[in-house]
Amino acid sequence: MGGHGLYLRPTHRTFIKCGVWSDTATHFLPLRKNHEGTEVEMKNEVMQGTPTDNRVPFLKKYDVILWGCLFFIVGTVIRFALRDLTSIDTDEFLVPWYHEIQDGGGLQYLGHQVGDYNILYQTLIALFTYCPLKPLYAYKLFSCCFDVLLAGLAAYIVYRAAEQSGRYKALAAFGLVYLSPVVFINAAWWGQCDAIYTFFGIAALYFLSREKDFTAFILYGVSMTFKLQAIFLMPMMLFSVFCRKKWHLVYVLMIPAVMVLLSMGGLLAGRQISDVFTIYLHQTASYPSVALNYPSVWGLLSDTGHIINYAAGTEVLSSETLYNVVKYPSILIAVGVLAAYMFVWRRKGVTFTLKHTLIMAFILAYTCVILLPSMHERYGYVYEILSLILVLLYPKLTVKVIILHGVTLCTYIHFLSNCYFVPIAVLSVINIVLYVLMVRFLCRELIK
Repeated sequence: MGGHGLYLRPTHRTFIKCGVWSDTATHFLPLRKNHEGTEVEMKNEVMQGTPTDNRVPFLKKYDVILWGCLFFIVGTVIRFALRDLTSIDTDEFLVPWYHEIQDGGGLQYLGHQVGDYNILYQTLIALFTYCPLKPLYAYKLFSCCFDVLLAGLAAYIVYRAAEQSGRYKALAAFGLVYLSPVVFINAAWWGQCDAIYTFFGIAALYFLSREKDFTAFILYGVSMTFKLQAIFLMPMMLFSVFCRKKWHLVYVLMIPAVMVLLSMGGLLAGRQISDVFTIYLHQTASYPSVALNYPSVWGLLSDTGHIINYAAGTEVLSSETLYNVVKYPSILIAVGVLAAYMFVWRRKGVTFTLKHTLIMAFILAYTCVILLPSMHERYGYVYEILSLILVLLYPKLTVKVIILHGVTLCTYIHFLSNCYFVPIAVLSVINIVLYVLMVRFLCRELIK
């Protein structure tokens, strides 16, 4: 072709030529020689594509961050929209407790027991009284901050545990947790602090899997200080150090030590050390009912936990009476089932990897809540968050986890709207079936 021969010169721009799209690292642009022999690009002779070297690589490089920001913005907007919604808990307990502490002088009032919350949370309420925020906003803002931390922790754990596509699974974990209706309703509508104790509890599980037991038990002590429901993770904490033959009494003693240390504000104001623990004992005696809107095995009796003669439509045995009858036997049954799981896992030589630790913690916590009486609808929060982590590691759980959170959402709506559109007995059946199916699947994963 003489002086007008065609050559190909490498370039990093992407063009469409003859219907072929090149997205490789190096692309080729047709060239020709002019009459002086200089190579020039055939700009007018080539079907021009859209240069993407400045934009697409940027999006690919920062796609996880950009999507994460989008999830954060959407989740935050949802929480902002819920900021003025109240519940029985906020109207009759949280806000009145705030005003009582405020009227008593804020931190100066820590020597008095207010409500049934622990000393640490009372200290936080006292600090809220010094903030230029409405009481309702103060509660919700603090809990929502831990929603973010909990979502971030879930993302990090999935990133560390995932065998492939870790970045994208971590992103999905952040989105699943932060955008979960169970999570944002709990904090932004209800004003509850379940995300707080769950954050420290799951962080403890992570360090437990790394065999950093000292750090794990400190974090678990913080979790227990915030809320008694952290006790559902205690079987896993003790089982791990026992099986790994790292049993030290100091680990158990660290839990009450951390609880006392974090309650120092009240202790300095005149409270007794025993108050740190007796508050929780009083909580367990505050609701003598066999079923409290959680779909457990006891929810099968009726919507209210009473034994009803459905044919005659009369009450046979009140919920409180039944609670007194089954309280200790149900505890023994739960302990027996937990011990059975632990025995089998130990016999099968289950290792305490991060995945296995999450699975075992999920099963043990789920077992506690579904078998024990007097469980509220929010008491399953910790295993519900663990399920969002596990579903990204075991996608076969997807349908089960969706149904699980749907059941929980129904119980939330029951309480917040006082609209029992699905009987607790029906939800209990669904929850029990889910429990059996999920435990069966996860136990198989443990002993592969």
